[in-house]
Amino acid sequence: MPPGRKRKVEQVDTEGYEDPGCSRQQHECSTHSTPKTGSASVPKPDASSSKRKGKRKASTIQESEAEKPRNKRVRKNNDLDTPVQEKRAAMFKRACPKNISERVARVRKQRFFMIDRKREGKELREEFSVLGSTGNVYTVVIDKLPGCDCPDARKGNHCKHILFIFLKVLQVPESSNIWYQKALLTSELGEIFQNAPTAPNAMADPRVRDAFARATGKMPDTQDLSSQSTKKRIPGEDDDCPICYEGLFGVSEGDLTWCETCGNSIHNPCFQQWARTKGSDLTCVFCRAKWSTPGSSGKSTLKEGYINLSNAAGISNVRDTSTYYRRGRGYQGHYQDYEFDD
Repeated sequence: MPPGRKRKVEQVDTEGYEDPGCSRQQHECSTHSTPKTGSASVPKPDASSSKRKGKRKASTIQESEAEKPRNKRVRKNNDLDTPVQEKRAAMFKRACPKNISERVARVRKQRFFMIDRKREGKELREEFSVLGSTGNVYTVVIDKLPGCDCPDARKGNHCKHILFIFLKVLQVPESSNIWYQKALLTSELGEIFQNAPTAPNAMADPRVRDAFARATGKMPDTQDLSSQSTKKRIPGEDDDCPICYEGLFGVSEGDLTWCETCGNSIHNPCFQQWARTKGSDLTCVFCRAKWSTPGSSGKSTLKEGYINLSNAAGISNVRDTSTYYRRGRGYQGHYQDYEFDD
């Protein structure tokens, strides 16, 4: 057979050839694909390029999600029924600090009196007027942030007047961890006022309260309630004179000298002997209060910007610093912090 004829048959057979094992889908793809010259196979997609495209797409999704604002947490129905826990306005102290323990020692040793107290209904807040150790009158407020207007409390300290109200007046147990906290919770205040005694504790005598009422304008200067409210304590059968140790029972009132602070009495000659030995520092034999004659008390003065009732209370207006902490002979700063702490 001639060579040209053979080539023509091969061309016809090649063009009309169809693979019976080829699927319909592959056949459609081959018919619609762009014809290429030669017998080279169709290139497969690169695996690395597809991975890069996938990473690019994932990063785009992450960026779009990051740009979206986060939805606020919606409280569930169970959360709405749960009360929000109250937060303390200051750090909770697990143990009593050393500086507060030092002030508690002064509360035990020095003399303090409560002159007045104010509380409206069942409000968890009460205001106290405290007679300090030198006769100054300070205002202590017990609420969520206990405070006082004395110089020591103004420096941010838990002063001894606040501790006096907690431990002596409201009688909070020292074993409790409430009285030395800088801030209290509503539940703690409710517990304090609920367990506080109804009768007044550590109250000043009526003469001092009258002087405070006159100094604050609550009572006219001409009015004197102490003479009506102060009662003499009549000696009993077992009462003896602290000077001569003789019995006081049955002695007429004219033969006795009475203390205006505590109401106790001693024999007139015994008091004269006691007065000669004490001189200008005359105090009561029983209560150790500064002795005042009738009519000499009730006057208030201003000392360091505070009402001072040392004359009415019969106490010295000189500050006792024996219990104040000193760091050393050459150190001045710590002691001066308490220089005006009454």
